[in-house]
Amino acid sequence: MLFCVPASTFPVQNFLLLYQFTSNPVKNNLINQQDLFNLGKDMIQPISWPPLVTTAELAALTAGGIDYIRTKNNIIKGLALKLTVNPLGPEVIVFGGGKNMVARAERFLASQAVVPAYVKLTTNRWKFYGLYRATAIKRDKHTITKYRADRLVQNIDGVLFLENVAEPTTDSFDGQYGDAKTRKAVEEAAIKAVWKYLEDNGYTVKDRQSDNCGYDLYAQKGKNFILAEVKGTDSSQPRFLLSRNERAHSETDAGWRLFVVCKARTSPEIMQYTADEMEAAFSFSPKSWECHPKIR
Repeated sequence: MLFCVPASTFPVQNFLLLYQFTSNPVKNNLINQQDLFNLGKDMIQPISWPPLVTTAELAALTAGGIDYIRTKNNIIKGLALKLTVNPLGPEVIVFGGGKNMVARAERFLASQAVVPAYVKLTTNRWKFYGLYRATAIKRDKHTITKYRADRLVQNIDGVLFLENVAEPTTDSFDGQYGDAKTRKAVEEAAIKAVWKYLEDNGYTVKDRQSDNCGYDLYAQKGKNFILAEVKGTDSSQPRFLLSRNERAHSETDAGWRLFVVCKARTSPEIMQYTADEMEAAFSFSPKSWECHPKIR
């Protein structure tokens, strides 16, 4: 079983570290994050992931074969993706191939394993994209149709959603956005305000916050739909954090809208933006970088 943590946990390093068990005390090969720390540091050793590898090196690092969810002894070892097949990868993986691939996807989600994702650049060159964990599987017709790209619906078994475990969060920014309790309260107030706004305008609303799909609420009225990404603040001025995944979906998903709720917990004021309006209205300042050793 493999597990990784951001390097910020270990100040002596400035790149991502992976920790691999030197023994396997876990029944059924399943373990969660809390169990890992309970086992103690004496059972793990650091490994760094190379940013560029050959096909043979990728097989040695994860597992061989042609499948994009690589397993060994029923343990998820890594991802080997082609953007020609999964253009929204690694965050979204459309999978097919029958019951074996379905079982791998379900095992990946159930294990909550954090594994390296490599994306193919050329015939014998793969790039490390980061460390990912599965967050949801969707097998309904609507989701498959939405993400299938050029693939035939009958050849698709489901859609796997992933998150980058090193994705910046508000915890990293010196309390500028309040403590965890405050942030949660502001977020809940903002969601509640936007939900009511959409319903008041005749939309049926569904919660998508746990799906890692690049937006928080799905709203539909007849043939019209809105993919609402919600940001909240106690301030009277809009200021918020946008993840790489959220911005990527703003560029690709028709119907994506940004809702910024100012004074969320007192007297909510809702501002709405299309993706183009968001790009024009706000400046984007990087708060964090993901760093890897350079190729010499």
